[in-house]
Amino acid sequence: MMTLSEYLEHSGISQAAFADAIKVKQATVSRLARNIMRPSLELAVCIERATGGAVVAASWVTVSVGADFEGVFIGEPHDALR
Repeated sequence: MMTLSEYLEHSGISQAAFADAIKVKQATVSRLARNIMRPSLELAVCIERATGGAVVAASWVTVSVGADFEGVFIGEPHDALR
């Protein structure tokens, strides 16, 4: 697993080229690479796909201790929960 900064350096891809590949501005890639901002879940998954899994989406996710996820769904809820 790599950070985005490590991936860009190791692969020799410029921030601008990577930004074009994931359809964001170069400034966004710069902020992400410097850990100034975190991507949305959708963008984190896009980054994972664009890096061939080298930068995993889960690396961007933080969960607070004691977080309450009751009633939180990703995608459509299961029929039993409707």
